[in-house]
Amino acid sequence: MDTSSILLAPARELLDKCCYRNELKNSVTASRLGKMLSRKGVDLHYYLYSQSSSEIDRQMHNCMHCHNLGECDCYLEIKEMDRDMPLAFCRNNDAIHKIRDQQESLYVNVEQTPSY
Repeated sequence: MDTSSILLAPARELLDKCCYRNELKNSVTASRLGKMLSRKGVDLHYYLYSQSSSEIDRQMHNCMHCHNLGECDCYLEIKEMDRDMPLAFCRNNDAIHKIRDQQESLYVNVEQTPSY
């Protein structure tokens, strides 16, 4: 291995990670999970960087193999339904609420931080 390969390896690794995250973002955005995250008020960037790829894959799998698509579609389409409404039919409901609560507590803590 020559010196240029050694020096470029970290840049290649960073580029690979960036490309992977971009692909993951596109997959989530185009999915039912992405629609649910948006409907529940979860910021996509926060979601992508706060969750492990294995957890995101698990949640995507849950949506792709869901047997309650009619109920899900109804919730996603009717905007008057409360975003805090518990969705007993959704296998990702608890995880999504937990993520949103973490996100909101982070934003509250940032807003309360005094500036000097």
